[in-house]
Amino acid sequence: MQISSSRTRITPEGPFFPCYLLGHAIRTEKALGVADDLWASALVLKVEETTLIWVSVDLAGLSKRESDRLRRELANRYSDAKEAVTISFTHTHSGPEYDSVSPFFGTEKAAVPGYMDFVHAQTLKAVEKCFENGFEEVQAYACTLQIEGCYGNRNGKDKPADKSLTTIEFRSGERIVGGILHFTCHPTVLGPQNLFVSGDLAGTLARSLQQRWGVYPLVMQGAAGDMSNRLYRQGNDFHELQRINDAIMAQWDAQKERTPLTLSPVTMRTGRFQRTFRKDPQKQKALLAEVEKRIAEAKTFDEKKVYTSSLAVLRLQSEEEETDFDLEYTLYKMNDLFILTIPAELFSRFGLEMKQAMSAVCPIIWGYSNYSVGYLVDREEYGRSFESAAGSIPVGTTEQIVAEILDAVRALR
Repeated sequence: MQISSSRTRITPEGPFFPCYLLGHAIRTEKALGVADDLWASALVLKVEETTLIWVSVDLAGLSKRESDRLRRELANRYSDAKEAVTISFTHTHSGPEYDSVSPFFGTEKAAVPGYMDFVHAQTLKAVEKCFENGFEEVQAYACTLQIEGCYGNRNGKDKPADKSLTTIEFRSGERIVGGILHFTCHPTVLGPQNLFVSGDLAGTLARSLQQRWGVYPLVMQGAAGDMSNRLYRQGNDFHELQRINDAIMAQWDAQKERTPLTLSPVTMRTGRFQRTFRKDPQKQKALLAEVEKRIAEAKTFDEKKVYTSSLAVLRLQSEEEETDFDLEYTLYKMNDLFILTIPAELFSRFGLEMKQAMSAVCPIIWGYSNYSVGYLVDREEYGRSFESAAGSIPVGTTEQIVAEILDAVRALR
C-alpha cells in the first residue's frame, strides 16, 4: 500500500473577511479575527489497483451541490469511481458560512461571495499536491482507546455514548508519513460568544497530533449526533478548549499499543435511502410553538442556545410543504479496516451498533461525509431533545435507514 498526504489553507482572509460564522443561530455578529487556520486536508491511498481520495475540510458543513462537484472533478482527474472520493467536514462551529443560503438565516447572513470557489480550488490543490509529492510504501498501525471525563452523550450521561478515539499511523520504516484521527464528538468547545475563526476541538487535536507525528492528520468525525462535551465542560472559551485537548491527548499519550493493519483488498459498496415526506402544517405550527416555549423557559444559556438554532431551522423548513430526503452512503471494506461514510449527524447508539456489526479490527463510522441530511435521531429521543426539533424526517425513519445499512454491512462482512 502506498499513500501521500497534503493540506492547503482555507482560512477566510482578504476579500473573504470579515465573514459570518456558522454554528449558532443565537450568534449574529461577524467574526472579529482568526484564532487558528482552517485547512483542507487530503489523504490519497493506493491499494493494489484501487485509488482512494479522502479529504476533510474545516467547515461546519458542505452542500451536496458543492460536494458532488468536487467528487466528480477529482474522480475524473485521478480515479475511475466517484465512490472512491470522500469530501468530509470537521463540523467546527467557528468556521465561515459555506453556502449562499444559510441554514439559520437564509440569504441574509450567508457565505461571502467567492469564498466557496476559493475552498473548491484549495481542496483540488491539496489533492493535486498529494500526486505531485509522490507516494510512499507504508504499513498502517491503529491505536484505539476510550476517552474518559471529556465528552459523552449530551442528552444524559446515562445514555449510549461512543467515547472511543482511534488514530491510524501510516509508517515508512519508523517515520510517519500520514495519519487519521477518528473521534465521535461535536468539536464545539467554543460557544456562540466566540467571534474568532477556529477549527475548535478537531483542529486543536489535529495540531497536537502533528506535533507528535510530524504530519497533519485527516480528521474523520464519528456518529456524533448526540455527542459533545456539554456535560463535561468547565467553560466555552479557548482556555477550556486547551484543557479538553490536553486531557484527551494525555490519555492518548498513555496508550502505547499499536495494532498493525492489513488494508487490502479494497471492496466498496454504495447505498441510497430516498423518500419524500409531506409535512403536516398543524404539527409544524405546534412544534414551532413548543420550541418557542422552551426558549422562553430556558434555565441555562446552553438550553436557550440550542433551541434558538432549532427554531431558526424550523422557520426555514416551514416554508416548504414537503421534504425530499436523499441519503447516499458508502462502505469501504479493507480487510482489517471497515468504514461507513454517511452524510448525517447520526446518534451514537446507532454508530455503536454498526461498528459492532462490522466485526473488524478497526471499525469506523465516518459522519459528516460529502454533505448532511441533518440529525438521524433515536426514536426514543423524539420530542425530548433539540435534535429531533431540528430534524426534518418522521419518527422511526432513522431506524429504517440503520436497518438497511446494517444489512449492507453484514452482506459485505
